[in-house]
Amino acid sequence: MKHLIVVNEKAGHEKDNAAFKNLIDSVFAGLDYEIYTTTGPRSVIPFLKKYLKDNEKDIVRVYACGGDGTIHEVANAIVGFANAELAIYPVGTGNDFVKSYAKSKDYKTIVEGRAGEKRFQDLKALISAPTAEIDLSKITGPSLKEPLYSINVINFGFDAIVGAMGNYYKEHGIPADAKPKEKDDPYTYALNHDAMKHGRFNDTVVYADDEQLNEKQILLSTLSQGQFVGGKFWCAPKSNNTDGLIDVCVIKTMSFLGLGLFIGPYTKGKHLNKKKKKVVYRRAKTVKVVAPKEIDLCVDGEMIKGEEFNIEVCPKAIKLVIPE
Repeated sequence: MKHLIVVNEKAGHEKDNAAFKNLIDSVFAGLDYEIYTTTGPRSVIPFLKKYLKDNEKDIVRVYACGGDGTIHEVANAIVGFANAELAIYPVGTGNDFVKSYAKSKDYKTIVEGRAGEKRFQDLKALISAPTAEIDLSKITGPSLKEPLYSINVINFGFDAIVGAMGNYYKEHGIPADAKPKEKDDPYTYALNHDAMKHGRFNDTVVYADDEQLNEKQILLSTLSQGQFVGGKFWCAPKSNNTDGLIDVCVIKTMSFLGLGLFIGPYTKGKHLNKKKKKVVYRRAKTVKVVAPKEIDLCVDGEMIKGEEFNIEVCPKAIKLVIPE
């Protein structure tokens, strides 16, 4: 077996990259291993595809050492390679995907106690841990040159607007009229000045296995294989990435008061407990998203644009290393 350690040095905060590489050298001593350091967004994808093709006769355990973005890119690179296994060493800020593997079902233990992260943060355990085949969601559409795969959550609407506009302000700068608390945080500015003003009314229609789930505007929607999004939101508490289905949740538009009352249950994964007029929940093999104009779709944190997207589940698409 070959061990390929993919390191995103920009993931997380206050990580000593030199010390981390020394740890890798120590743990993998005597094994057939190689370290690849990412050089930018999606840089690992062409490298990894070539590496897997060149070593097609060997089992390659790929270690994604970074955040959810790194996991997303590695997952997209290894789809279709029978010799690839995905191991995760989470050192990101949110680490949403591995939260689904917390043995506890207590929200505070999972989010504040980082139960899911701690399960995976042992390189020695990852070397010998078994694998399980997990599902991915495949996204296609007129605006995409090639399919894109989601290992965690696809979301659009209110929170995707925060992400897209936050990225814009991060790159181009926050307008001069920003309030003092917003000047250092482009995402807070995007929340207050874009999402709050315009993000509650999204003319987007969602179909699950050809069933139209909404007629009126939506607040947001999530299409999930994982359970958490945005660092703390338990958006899909019933999701299971081995059941051959996509967890579909559509939240219809609501007033400011309704939004305020909804945030708490949505954060703690209690929004599905009772039947509510504002919440539509389904499990489906296919999902179609249609909008009259271009929208932002957030795929495991990666932003893409388009007016129509088709999503289908890919059962047992990749092998995931899961520590006991």
